[in-house]
Amino acid sequence: MARPKRSWNSHQIRMRELPHIARLHRTEPFRSADAAEMKAAADRIAGPAGWYAVAGWLPADVDFKLIHFATPAEAEAMQRWIAESGIETRPAPEPYRGPQLTVGGTTR
Repeated sequence: MARPKRSWNSHQIRMRELPHIARLHRTEPFRSADAAEMKAAADRIAGPAGWYAVAGWLPADVDFKLIHFATPAEAEAMQRWIAESGIETRPAPEPYRGPQLTVGGTTR
């Protein structure tokens, strides 16, 4: 009995479609306003379906967010925006200081 062919890896296909990369160095999480601003900038540069962001996993890319684009001009425009906006050096969100739930469901 023949095994059915595996479906394509959608992540791999998307990476091949968008080979040009803008690199954003950031170890801390984004504030929600910063993440929305970065998404709006990428949408403005390449359109909502024209970019793809992943975390860097190669040793040279650890601590980087890799934003993939179809053309080198789009990647360069995003890299310029990253440098001009200062998003890499903005502060991380404040830790939650509200009441915490305990095992019994009561708050402290």
